[in-house]
Amino acid sequence: MRSTVIMSSDGMISAIEEEWLFDDLYSLAVIDEMAIDSPQKTTAVSDFAAKVIENLGPYGYFMRITADGRPVRIGAVTQFKSEMKGQQLLLSFTAPLAEPVDPMRYAVKFSVYDPSYFIQMTHRQDEPPAIRGAGKYRCQAYVKQPDPSPQAIARAFALDRGASPQDNLGDLFAEKVHIQCK
Repeated sequence: MRSTVIMSSDGMISAIEEEWLFDDLYSLAVIDEMAIDSPQKTTAVSDFAAKVIENLGPYGYFMRITADGRPVRIGAVTQFKSEMKGQQLLLSFTAPLAEPVDPMRYAVKFSVYDPSYFIQMTHRQDEPPAIRGAGKYRCQAYVKQPDPSPQAIARAFALDRGASPQDNLGDLFAEKVHIQCK
């Protein structure tokens, strides 16, 4: 996964761009399901993005953004695409914030995770989250790895595969991206 924090010229966080490169196994399953060997391969790959974005909308696109610990609403994603990268599906989209956030005024964090916690989503170590257009500030993003308690791990393992997690359990297993500006 690759994340880029988009900032306006006045130094406000306005959006987060996401790139999700799905693993070989998931990509193969999706390709098989879409019968991607058909003549309409390009259309099928494009349709994949639209379908995923539509399905993720009610879940905040699997993104949780906070400013001083309070949730930040995400607007509707209208910029998205999917393509093949070798044998893997790549989904790219821009998640606009409903209202820009001032990173000098608020401690801003975000994480990307499936609330069911069954899908591992991590940033590549060689491609940490980036900041684009920091305006008048010097900003950086860093990833804090999850450190779930033994009780949380036991609770996760105790759930049946089809059960819904409680208390936002997936958040305990998600990386947290912190944004710092000076």
